[in-house]
Amino acid sequence: MNFKHTKGSNVLGYAAHDITDKFGRLLLAKGTLLTPSVIEKLELRGISFEILPAQLKKHSIVSGNHLLQGHDPRFRVPAKLDPKFQRLDMEVVGPASKYLNKFLKEIQEDPFLSNNIKVLAQGRRVTYSHSINVALLSISIAKKLKFDEAALRDLTLGALFHDIGKILLPKSVLNEEEEISAGGEMIFQQHPVLGGELLAGDMLPPSIYLVAQQHHEKYAGDGYPQGLAGEEIHRNTVIVSVANDFDKLTTATTQREVLLPDEALVHILQYKEIDYHPLVVDEFSKLFI
Repeated sequence: MNFKHTKGSNVLGYAAHDITDKFGRLLLAKGTLLTPSVIEKLELRGISFEILPAQLKKHSIVSGNHLLQGHDPRFRVPAKLDPKFQRLDMEVVGPASKYLNKFLKEIQEDPFLSNNIKVLAQGRRVTYSHSINVALLSISIAKKLKFDEAALRDLTLGALFHDIGKILLPKSVLNEEEEISAGGEMIFQQHPVLGGELLAGDMLPPSIYLVAQQHHEKYAGDGYPQGLAGEEIHRNTVIVSVANDFDKLTTATTQREVLLPDEALVHILQYKEIDYHPLVVDEFSKLFI
């Protein structure tokens, strides 16, 4: 797999600290590679930052408590999976977990993709953990659907970054996500558009950025932001939508009672051809043992 967007010769240095916007939202994590295009964007936005020269990187850069090179836990699937995965076929989930581990290790080499992982991990921990779970579930479904390597790569990136738009939302809106006010709901529903634009802006293909943009669309056309229906929704998105909702339904929050995996499966089956693509639901249900 080739994740190189930037040649090493184009790296001018590394962020000496976390870089935030005027609202305090994290844009680039400490240690992120800084290229001429990234620096130009920061300067156009009037954002101040310090650069650590590239030649010092191997000796000096530490992000939080984690060395950027080596065993960074942000780029690994947890050794102990969420208990919900115990209900799924480990003959599929096991290889999917190994694939995701290898995938995360390789995208450390890409400045833009690795920074997105760091930003997710340093933001709301629940969003980062959810993204890892959704990616693992999506890979498992895709393996049942016999995706080839190139298609699986794009699906995995789309799943990992499906909620990337949330990093641009006010923390107040994210904190009330489960019991959101009317005004907050309008802002919250912008995160698919923001995420799609962020990924598309780095010249990622539609098979990746449309997952972020469309993951709240529903099969019957009742979703947002565009009200797309059926085959108008990208095939990667319809997989991630099932994985996204299953993980949310089976993850405890203070505002919502958590469902058991089998209860969540019943919910998804009930909304087959309403919220979810029927083929994806059929293959997802086969993961249960």
